[in-house]
Amino acid sequence: MKRLIPGIFLIFVSANMYPQQTIAIPDLKQPHQIAVDGNDLYIFDEADYSLSNYTLTPWALKWKTGQKGDGAREFKYLPFVFIQPDGLSCTDFTKILWLSKTGQFLKAVDFTNIKDFDIDSEMLLIPVKDGFVRITADHGLMKRRVSLLDSAFKTIKNLYEGPFVWQQGSATDVRTDTLVAGGRIYIADTAKFLITVFDDKGNLVQTIDKSGEVEDNRARARMHQFCVSKDRIYATTYAKKDGRTEMLILDLEGRILKRLSLPLSSIRPDRGVLRYDLFTVGGGKLYELVQTAGTGKWDLVITDLSR
Repeated sequence: MKRLIPGIFLIFVSANMYPQQTIAIPDLKQPHQIAVDGNDLYIFDEADYSLSNYTLTPWALKWKTGQKGDGAREFKYLPFVFIQPDGLSCTDFTKILWLSKTGQFLKAVDFTNIKDFDIDSEMLLIPVKDGFVRITADHGLMKRRVSLLDSAFKTIKNLYEGPFVWQQGSATDVRTDTLVAGGRIYIADTAKFLITVFDDKGNLVQTIDKSGEVEDNRARARMHQFCVSKDRIYATTYAKKDGRTEMLILDLEGRILKRLSLPLSSIRPDRGVLRYDLFTVGGGKLYELVQTAGTGKWDLVITDLSR
C-alpha cells in the first residue's frame, strides 16, 4: 500500500550542539512503538493497530498494514515489531506474525499451538537465528521469565527469572527489558544498571554492570530504557539536570564511551510497564516521536549524536 504523505515539513537547526531535523507526520494518531533499520522507519499506531514503514531519505510512506482483530493477519493486543535480517516479526501476546520487508504477510503462529503455552501468562516471542526468545509474565507468582526455545518452540534453556512488578496502569521503573540484536540476547534488569548478554545458543557472553557508575536515586531505578545499534548500546537513566535526561553510550563490552544530556521530549511519564518511550537510536542518530502541544500533531525529530 503506497500513498503520499502531505504536509512534510523539514527544518534543520542546531540545538544543544546536536544537528536536528524535524518531519511532520500528520496522519499519526497514537504511536505505540518506533523502530529504525537503516533508511527504514517503522511506527505502530495504537489508534488503528497499524504498522507503517517510511523511508527516511527521501521521506515517504512505503507501506501500511495491520488492524485490530482476531484474524491471523490482525492484532488482538498491542503488538511489538522486531526487525529481522530478512523481514519483520510482530508479536501481540497471542501470536507471532512474520512480514516481508515490503509489508507482505508471510505466516503466523498462534501461541495456543505451542505445547506449554499458559493462557494466564503474558507471552512474547522474539526470533533469534534458528530459535526464539520467549518472555513470559506470570501474574499469579509475579515472576518474569526469559527462556530460549528451539525452532519447534521447545525450551532449551532458562535465561532469567526475576520479580514482575506490575499493577493495572503501573508506571513502575522496575522492568525486565529484553531485546535481540546481532544474534545476541540482551536482558536488562532496570532496578540496577545490569545487562546480561547471551549468544543464540543461550551461552553467557558477558554481564554489564554499571550500577556504581550512574546516579543512585533511591526513588527510581538506575536504568530507564536501552537499545542496541550496530556496535553500540544506548541507555538512558533517570538522572535529570535542567530538565534533560542522561544517555550513556557504551561499546558492546560495556565500556562507557560518552555521556549525553538530552531533552528527550518523547519520554512518556506514565508509560506503564508494558510500554516504551517513543525513541530509538540507529546509525548514530536519535529518532523521537514528539507531540506538539495544542495541536496534538506528531513530529519525527532526528538528532545526530555522532558529534
